[in-house]
Amino acid sequence: MKIKNNHLRIIFGLKVKQLRQAKGLSFKQMSEASSMSISYLNEIEKGKKSPKVDKIETLAAALG
Repeated sequence: MKIKNNHLRIIFGLKVKQLRQAKGLSFKQMSEASSMSISYLNEIEKGKKSPKVDKIETLAAALG
């Protein structure tokens, strides 16, 4: 189960990074749009953090 969760975190992080870059947003701009720290966003994109549902909704809103 842990392996599956690791894969999901990595895939989710890569997708967030892809969408952020496609929108032309820097980490600073994404941080301001989502009210999340740059370091937290970086850890999400690297697959080190798995955000809770409320944070995922915030990211989705910031990415449109």
